[in-house]
Amino acid sequence: MKYFILSIDDGTVYDAKTVAILNRLNLKATFNLNSGLDDYVWYNQGRPIRRLRLKENAFLYKGHEKASHTLTHPYLDSCPDEEIVRQVNEDITNLESIFGEEIVSFATPFETCGDRECQIIKTKTKIKDIRVSKIDESFAMPIDPYFIPCTCFEIDRALELFPSFLGKEGDALFVYAGHSYDFELGKSWDKLEKLLLQVLDNGVKTITMKELLSLIKRN
Repeated sequence: MKYFILSIDDGTVYDAKTVAILNRLNLKATFNLNSGLDDYVWYNQGRPIRRLRLKENAFLYKGHEKASHTLTHPYLDSCPDEEIVRQVNEDITNLESIFGEEIVSFATPFETCGDRECQIIKTKTKIKDIRVSKIDESFAMPIDPYFIPCTCFEIDRALELFPSFLGKEGDALFVYAGHSYDFELGKSWDKLEKLLLQVLDNGVKTITMKELLSLIKRN
């Protein structure tokens, strides 16, 4: 079986357009959210990128998995152990209060989550799976739920890799990780939809990070 995960970080205003595309195609994704950065604005390519007020936009993510992305998106490799625990646990508490759902998945901010950070999250929080920033283009099903790599971060690369993914024998996993604002800044919303239509047209099963857990345990 072929499996596809769309993992979107940061909870920005552009998530609304990503969700609209997903809902129209009856697909789901995992959205990795920072509960301590409501209304935070930064600039990318000279354009302001604003994070959503999650309490006011909880409805937006209905039907999709909500996951922790830390409270305030720090560089985890620069954080002491206790700060890593606080960043994850406070984010979980806030997200569970906002959405009324159990939060079990985590996506690392930046590319700063190594063995130490993953081990702390594994042993000191209730997180059950971690999507790391490491790239692995083999489409292999992960063995360790606390170290799940991404297939790619760029939509053009995703479209290049997809035929090879479809041709892989046996079970295979494609994890596309990124941000909704990537499609806005790159004017590539059409490419996102093209990728998702290829998922649909080829019988690939779209799952969330939480749903991946049962496949890892089964194998």
